Amino acid sequence: MAALWRSQANRLSSIAVEVCWRPAQGDASGDFHDVVDLADGRIAVFLGDAPAFGPRAAELADELRFFLRRAIRTARDGAAALGALDDHLADRGTDTIATAVCAVLHPAERRLEVTNAGHLPILVATATGARFLDERADPPLGVKAQRPPVEYQLTADSSVFFLTDGLVERRGASIDDGLGAALEAARQLTGGSAGAAELARRVTDRLGQPEDDATVVSVRLLPAQAARDNGHRVSLRLFVDPADIRSARAERVARELARTMGGLVPFDLEVIDITVSADAAEEEGVMAAPTVVRVLPAPQMRVVGNVRSPGELARALQLPYAEEIDL
Repeated sequence: MAALWRSQANRLSSIAVEVCWRPAQGDASGDFHDVVDLADGRIAVFLGDAPAFGPRAAELADELRFFLRRAIRTARDGAAALGALDDHLADRGTDTIATAVCAVLHPAERRLEVTNAGHLPILVATATGARFLDERADPPLGVKAQRPPVEYQLTADSSVFFLTDGLVERRGASIDDGLGAALEAARQLTGGSAGAAELARRVTDRLGQPEDDATVVSVRLLPAQAARDNGHRVSLRLFVDPADIRSARAERVARELARTMGGLVPFDLEVIDITVSADAAEEEGVMAAPTVVRVLPAPQMRVVGNVRSPGELARALQLPYAEEIDL
């Protein structure tokens, strides 16, 4: 288990998002990402890479993330938002070059509009296979250019992965080999296992740990209704680290959820200490604590990182807690 990997999962009304990242140096990463729920029902997702690594790269990454998040709320599409970022970099008076890919998702239509500024292509996995979307990348940020968005139609079981080059580049090896490793890893992911942490685990199993900042963002389309039949058993596994305050909070939240929902459905909660049961965590593909795995009802789902309340955890796991239980 790579101690420096960090993960976070979130759920909007129509998609599940997971982010898994590993700074090359300390806690500062030059990669930047965000998910923006737009007012018209669209969802914008972007991932970018500022040059170099360390605190100075992290400072620039924070600046670019903030500016791009603001621009995507007012721009007509990802191309216009990235064009605004070109202007912002020009105003800084430096020859700064960065890369980014911005995708605008229309969840109801399962339509994806992708604008790529010198970044790695987006990877899409389904039950029938995996592929990179258009591998053509327009000029990077900082080079004023037209970057027309490319539209793709997704299927209902699509999982979309955004990668930075730190995940797939290794010294002395071809990046094509790294991209091939990511593609092969994605072909083996379906349903609830199709998340950023699992893709990162499979790629690093093959290539070794990254030498640069590395980030994976996964976006999975959610069905309109899930886990709403009270006759089904709910079974959760919670992986914790006793030394981690977030793990202690997650355990309290999970036990409260089990206590409350246990009066409505058969409910099992298994708490696993990753410092004692490292093999169990490895077999489950758990890379960070706390991680909550919904074993039942199928398909398997997981929530990685901080959870603050039983309602938040239930919503993330698509359990009918908030709708059916008075908090």
